[in-house]
Amino acid sequence: MDFKGLWEYIKRKARKFYKKARKAIRKYWRKLVKHTQAGDYSILIYSIFALVALILLIVMFGNILSLGGKDKDSFSKPTTEEATPADATVDPEIARQAAMKEQAISIYSRNKDFLFIVDGNHPLPQNYTFEHHTLNCGLDIDARIYSDFSEMLNACNMAGYEYNIINAYIDNATQTELYNQAVQHYVDQGLLEEEAQAQVGKSVDQPSCSEHETGLAIDLTDVEVLGEEDYKSTRGTDQWLMNNCHKYGFINRYPANKVSITGVSDEQWQYRYVGKEAAEFMAENNLSLEEFMDLVQ
Repeated sequence: MDFKGLWEYIKRKARKFYKKARKAIRKYWRKLVKHTQAGDYSILIYSIFALVALILLIVMFGNILSLGGKDKDSFSKPTTEEATPADATVDPEIARQAAMKEQAISIYSRNKDFLFIVDGNHPLPQNYTFEHHTLNCGLDIDARIYSDFSEMLNACNMAGYEYNIINAYIDNATQTELYNQAVQHYVDQGLLEEEAQAQVGKSVDQPSCSEHETGLAIDLTDVEVLGEEDYKSTRGTDQWLMNNCHKYGFINRYPANKVSITGVSDEQWQYRYVGKEAAEFMAENNLSLEEFMDLVQ
């Protein structure tokens, strides 16, 4: 049987089915009307139930078809929220450290001229120079920090404290002389030169390895302190400087609670200019210069 013949056959069957169905519906309808007019509503009620049941079957069948068309994997794959274990969330401390690092790098990018370490492992380059400014006491500092330094000293006085500037810029020649004299002192006491250098290294920096050669480091303390042997960090002036120096761009370079990091225990009176933005950040996060540079690098 070809397609055209098949189509004709289907149409004949459909017309025959339609006629039978129409005849049955008319017969049922007449029966329904007759019983209803006679006060018998049983057929009407059964008809309503049958219609509701038919509608429910159609809906259920439709749902089954729609579910069958879904991607099989949709039932086995959990949603993003379900697939994420509770311990996969970012640790708050890790997030805080990441944010701190990002902020430190940003600050460093704007203050590179003041943010660097000078010690035995990080000597100053031979061509390091800066514009000098001579203070009333005769000591020199980097001219770029004079305004902030002067503002800090005035604020210290206004708070009722008197200060004494013990040391500031030391040129390379003077640092070399101080170092050699210290080494010779121990050699004269019978130590070998290498032993003397090791001993001196605990208190005197080698040439090009002292922050005082930068013009950014200043030994500053109470007016009554004339030398290291007189220094006490509990004096009012020293407490004020430690608590307020960051407002003017300075940090206490070697605080007592950072000895294990800086390696220096006896120079709590040394202040170092790093710029106001960096000093505020270090004070807020309780960081030494070494810790700040670790964040940056």
